[in-house]
Amino acid sequence: MANKLVYIAGDMLTKASQLLREKEKEDIEKIGLPLYNPQDNKEINDKANLDNNEGLAEKIVEQDTIALYESDIIVIEPQPFALGTHVELGQIKGRKDLAEEVLRIYNDESLDDLEALEEIRQIALKAKNQKVFPHYEDIRRFKGVVEKEDRRSLGINQYVYGVCLDLTDGKGFYEWDEILDELQKIKDSSN
Repeated sequence: MANKLVYIAGDMLTKASQLLREKEKEDIEKIGLPLYNPQDNKEINDKANLDNNEGLAEKIVEQDTIALYESDIIVIEPQPFALGTHVELGQIKGRKDLAEEVLRIYNDESLDDLEALEEIRQIALKAKNQKVFPHYEDIRRFKGVVEKEDRRSLGINQYVYGVCLDLTDGKGFYEWDEILDELQKIKDSSN
């Protein structure tokens, strides 16, 4: 069985965020899983060497979306300011919802062209079984904090959190060590 491809999603617009994405990449590489880290794609993310921004947005969407679709596992940190990451999270949710619908149709309907139907089923199963590991590395997020009304140190957008809950079967956010443990189990089971 082939190794599972990991997609690393998260903010990469500040030096600190770039260092965090690089650390995530190094940790995942130690496990031995192949990965796509968007900030490593210099064709779309080496802004200093771009002649102009003509077509840049389209290239980013095309290349990162292809990588999202080809991945088996997504490690994602949807910080409030990481707008591109929120779009990726929405793409993942939408694709999974579509997969559920296609699978429902597959199970409820009979079609003449079984070969085409099987291809649709395979695409949908891949999307449905894509692992997603959201994490939120904010020092204000810890167990035991009791806050109320406007005296809050951290506020996670509830729609974003709801999508994370949906994509993780109710888990929500993982801690980084939990993600690495899960990735190691996936790696071990693919050998």
